[in-house]
Amino acid sequence: MNCGFSDLVFRHGAELTCVERWPGVALSTRWVACIPARDEAARIAAAIRSLDEEFGAVLHILLLVNDTFDDTLAVVQSIAGELTCALTAVCVEWRGEPSSAPKARTLAFDLADLAAPNASWIFSTDADSVVLPGLRRAYEDAFGRGFDMVCGPIDFIEAEVAAVDPLHPQRDAAIGEYRRLGREIAALWFPDSDNPWPHHGGIGGANFAVTRSAYRIAGPFPPVPFAEDWALRRRFEAFGLRIRHDEDPRVATSCRLDSRTEGGLSAELRRNRLEADPLVDEALETPARLHRRLRLRRLVEGEPNRRRVAAVLVGRGLPRERADELAALPARKMAWFRVEAELPCLRRTPMRFSEMCRHLPALRRLLARTAAARPDSVPEHAG
Repeated sequence: MNCGFSDLVFRHGAELTCVERWPGVALSTRWVACIPARDEAARIAAAIRSLDEEFGAVLHILLLVNDTFDDTLAVVQSIAGELTCALTAVCVEWRGEPSSAPKARTLAFDLADLAAPNASWIFSTDADSVVLPGLRRAYEDAFGRGFDMVCGPIDFIEAEVAAVDPLHPQRDAAIGEYRRLGREIAALWFPDSDNPWPHHGGIGGANFAVTRSAYRIAGPFPPVPFAEDWALRRRFEAFGLRIRHDEDPRVATSCRLDSRTEGGLSAELRRNRLEADPLVDEALETPARLHRRLRLRRLVEGEPNRRRVAAVLVGRGLPRERADELAALPARKMAWFRVEAELPCLRRTPMRFSEMCRHLPALRRLLARTAAARPDSVPEHAG
């Protein structure tokens, strides 16, 4: 078994230092929870205990301890004997480039196949998060309705909230409104019966789950520097798999500011509290760029005349041969996935908070116009 772990870890660009298992593969396993951990000795016990309490014997935890210098493994060893669930701890050190959340989460998901080959569902969470009661039932209810990926909301650990300086109230409200407006506009253009508006619309590595069979179709995570959760969600969408944004499976995560990864929640919290004019989430676009993205998506996914699709893609910057190839794809959602990844004009560029605020009135107007008209009748340069 360790030989399989070692080979897989090596292919991912790391070296295996140890594998410890308690009590081995459980015949009752239906779930595997993947947790990447780096120097998480202070928080890992709470994360594991909350999983054990919620899932019990149907769970196998795959803990990836990567590039770690504290006592994370020792803490796990000290509590492993009290657990009902199975647990596998895999310790690795990355070769060359240091650890990152996307690399670690991708490796953890792949190791789950070796640690818990009989699990039906894969749950993604973080070492600084605790699952809340009812999460397992909510996920199983959603999978029972045929969903392939389910994304739950992420709260903050209440005991930590008071210790963190709050955002400026106006800044917090502006960012929240801008995100909500963008998602509502997208929902008007592309209504989704599985996710009627309003819904939380997000995905975070601390709280989403997929069926193993769907991950084998759409996985692995794309090789991105951050936001691997969103990148995987886009792949699920491209393969036509069913995605549910569900309010019921909940976790609480740390609101600490000592970020270990680029682009994570902790980094965003730190920027918003310490910088006068921070970068905001790259998913928040100017109204003109959002409108362009939505129009191009409607064209690629819905236009019957595929020659017109190819011509527009060439005009937007794709080489003719590639534009013809993508326009001819029978799977329209996959065609859009490729177009969005390859067109230079659709590359996301983070805005500063001040710039976002300047665009907020225009985004409100774009929502009003979109709500009052069919999406395909909205003016080309709205916003």
